[in-house]
Amino acid sequence: MTDMPGEDPLEVPELLNRDDAGLPMLNRSGHGKMPELDDDQLALIVARERVAAGLEDYVPEDVPPATDPLPEGASEEADLAQRGLVEEIPVDDEG
Repeated sequence: MTDMPGEDPLEVPELLNRDDAGLPMLNRSGHGKMPELDDDQLALIVARERVAAGLEDYVPEDVPPATDPLPEGASEEADLAQRGLVEEIPVDDEG
C-alpha cells in the first residue's frame, strides 16, 4: 500500500492508490481541473490516508456491520431488537 521512497530523500511516498482512496476520476472540464468533492468525501479520503500512513488504526466507515442483515420479511421489532433498541422485559424464573 505504501511505496518506499527512492534514492531522493525529498521524494514523497504515494500512500494510497486512487481507487483505494475513493478519489473520483480526474476530469478536465471543471474549474481548476479538479472534480467537486463534498466535505464528507474529503474527510473519508483523509481518514484513509491517515490509516495508510500509520497514524490511525482503521477507518470506521470501512468496518462492516457487526451483525448479519435480517432476512426478507423480518418484522420491525426484530430489527429494533437486533440494534438493542427494545426495552428488556425481566424474566421471572420462579414459575
